[in-house]
Amino acid sequence: MVRRLVLAALALIAVGVMSTAQAQKGDKWVLMGAREVDLAKGNDSIDVSKAKGSIKAIRLESKDGAILLSRVQVVYHNGTLHNEDRRINLLDDERTRPIDLRNNERFADAVNLVFERKSGTKASLEVWGLQSPSGANAQRGAPSVAGPGKVTPPSAGSAAAAPSSAIAGPATTSAKTTAKPGDETAAGVLFGSQKVGFGVDRDVLRVGGEIGKFDRVRFRVLDNEVHINEMKVVYANGDPDTLTVNQDIKANTFTKWLPLKGDRFIREIQMSYRSKPSFKGQATVEVYGDYAEGWLGPNGEGRKYNQGWVLLGAQTAGFIGFEKDTIPVGKNEGGFKRIRVTVRDRAITLSEVRVVYGSGQEDIIPVKARVDAGSTYGPIDLKGGSRVIREIEARYRSRLIDSSAKGKGRAVVEVWGQH
Repeated sequence: MVRRLVLAALALIAVGVMSTAQAQKGDKWVLMGAREVDLAKGNDSIDVSKAKGSIKAIRLESKDGAILLSRVQVVYHNGTLHNEDRRINLLDDERTRPIDLRNNERFADAVNLVFERKSGTKASLEVWGLQSPSGANAQRGAPSVAGPGKVTPPSAGSAAAAPSSAIAGPATTSAKTTAKPGDETAAGVLFGSQKVGFGVDRDVLRVGGEIGKFDRVRFRVLDNEVHINEMKVVYANGDPDTLTVNQDIKANTFTKWLPLKGDRFIREIQMSYRSKPSFKGQATVEVYGDYAEGWLGPNGEGRKYNQGWVLLGAQTAGFIGFEKDTIPVGKNEGGFKRIRVTVRDRAITLSEVRVVYGSGQEDIIPVKARVDAGSTYGPIDLKGGSRVIREIEARYRSRLIDSSAKGKGRAVVEVWGQH
């Protein structure tokens, strides 16, 4: 116990030595700006561009309320950013340790904040800067690229990041996709679609590592403008990756493709956003991914996972009558040798599978079998060995009476292919 206390004391002394090594004699903390922040909004900004002089660091001090922060972003006058991505819990009259402490002094224009949920909606926050005598007399030059309220994610390997308009992409039609999650479309592999209300919505799209590795993702916004508080990808190993924060996306547009940290398996995508209050009503957000290069090729990395099985598409089975769903198959150079049908959530009656090859030839495979939830029909060997597939058509229906079903929903039917 004594040893632990000694080590803790030494650690505190070391931190103090490191801080004083950069805080020289004559340096002092000066008030740069203050604001009553709106915690319920999820994010806010404090303009410090009117503060005189340059600074070595900032710190935050809470007044009249407790504040729980998940990100502090300092926007400097030269356009560079510092992102403090950590959980900061400030009680009333508490202050942070120095943030972005350096020997060289810089001019700051804004401090952008992202809040976590906490009791109360309002609190006062002060921004203080550590300033030397020479810094107090320094003069600003031209304005910075990023400004107050434009919280942007850090770019890889750099403190600088693009302004908030940087993720705006091309226009699109107002028609919603008819694809199902897991389908490959011209816009990318559809991960899912969500309705967005006027209040802050928090949605999670479950992707699943079995779908494959992806290099990048993008969003398609329909019907109304959307304000994104935060979009985050959680990889299969649990690592989070914040793609963007505090962005406005216009109705009927795509975002640009947002690169991931290498080609990664995705567990889920977490979204916090809201529609712009207007007569247009709720917005719809569709999320798409782009397969990693070579994942589905004849020598692609997809062969190394799931015993070479690749998800070709998924559909939802109705209860009444046999549905006939078509799953287009793309990027399957080198072809597939066999396919299988996997069922989730509820049992189905599978009637028939029709495979259309790249040459236009067809294989009709009669089945007429019950496939329970969590089980697989197949594998089905294709005629002629490994062949390029254009599309797969399946006829099935959900079993209305199924005591093992998960909830009251319909079955999800997945079609997989093996090279």
